[in-house]
Amino acid sequence: RAMLGAQFLRRMVVPSEVMGMFERATRGQRPVRADKGIWGGKRIGHGNQVSWADNKTRRTWRPNVQTKRLWSDSFQSMLKLQITTYVLKNIDKAGGLDNYLINTSEAKMDSAMASDLKKLVIEQRRRIAAGEQLLPLPKIARPPRAKQEYEPVAP
Repeated sequence: RAMLGAQFLRRMVVPSEVMGMFERATRGQRPVRADKGIWGGKRIGHGNQVSWADNKTRRTWRPNVQTKRLWSDSFQSMLKLQITTYVLKNIDKAGGLDNYLINTSEAKMDSAMASDLKKLVIEQRRRIAAGEQLLPLPKIARPPRAKQEYEPVAP
């Protein structure tokens, strides 16, 4: 019985970097840029484009990723996120970005940035309830604009 793939490499003495590269390549990991936004478990799909003459050509289907500014109730500011339309629908269903982050499991969100943001929102809500000093805005936040006073121009 021949050992294939990662099992074979595990039994050999191989540096961990090489092993990690091999496992990522064989498992079909999500793209690195998925960690910089919230994709909700969506990944790049692969398959064949089949013509009427039954010619098959390899192609990919990419997730519909949009850059959106969403309101965070906990931070009272807009957060600029790379987000899929699938997650936008789920945020609407959950009743806002903060509710989505708190009620969705980290495995379902499948993003390092989303899990970090979830921890920040939970901590911010805890501090609001306890009356403690609030956290500073995250780097992706845009502080609310101060209203500018305009002086009337003399004619």
